[in-house]
Amino acid sequence: MNKHAVLELQRVEQEKVVMTNESALPVTLANDVFVSPNFVISLCHKGTCRANFDMLPIEFEQHDIAVMLPDHIIGHGECSEDYSTTMIVIDRTFFDQLTNRESFSGYLKYKSQPNYHLTDEQYSQITTILATLRLVVEIPHPKRTESLANLLDILFYALTDFRGDELTNKENKVEVRNTYLFNSFYELLINNYKSQHEIGWYAEKLCLTPKYFSGVIRQITGKSAAQWINEMLILHAKRLLYTRHDMNVQQIAFELGFKGNANFCRFFKDQTGLRPSEYRKSK
Repeated sequence: MNKHAVLELQRVEQEKVVMTNESALPVTLANDVFVSPNFVISLCHKGTCRANFDMLPIEFEQHDIAVMLPDHIIGHGECSEDYSTTMIVIDRTFFDQLTNRESFSGYLKYKSQPNYHLTDEQYSQITTILATLRLVVEIPHPKRTESLANLLDILFYALTDFRGDELTNKENKVEVRNTYLFNSFYELLINNYKSQHEIGWYAEKLCLTPKYFSGVIRQITGKSAAQWINEMLILHAKRLLYTRHDMNVQQIAFELGFKGNANFCRFFKDQTGLRPSEYRKSK
């Protein structure tokens, strides 16, 4: 079985753009949620898939397209037997260069709502662009990187046009502000989860009281800000326990910003029901 494109980090870094057909979600060795450091575009040809995006449920169906920005959390779910998708994985450094282009100026709209549905005509146009993109991806050429950037330019112009303002037109001003608040919180969280474990720090950064801040996050997502912080820590704790056997539990505790090994072990057991050493052995 070929390794899922999202997990081929070294290959993506070398080739800049990897394009494959997939029939399932990525399955990590620890069989847990994962965070992709790269930019991912996925087009569903048929079937359905239900999973979690940033710990919230999401449905991905025939002729849906998903645009997933780096560092967002993908949880495992269930896909139908006929599920088929074309996936484009773009190296993060290359993606950072692409964001300087006008076509990518609206990429932030995909932070909290990564997928939307294409009409039959739109789907046909996108598949035509992807067919051309695949040729450039797979054929070595001195100007491969430049050609890829230009084709991704065309693709993203089309995606922006097809998506339009449908999502924001349905939302009132309060909902728009709350969505912006959550996106800002999530951005802070993925960049500071190791050093900042308290709600008050995030509330202060967003110029809000902790009570109001936590209430809005719960209203938007159904989870409190504390739950988001804890789940982010557990996600990365599990990842380190499984993949970094060169680090003992105490080193992992310090890596994640805990003051002592005992505090980390207590936190981990409260959240998972297992001690860190037990989790490592079970995997």
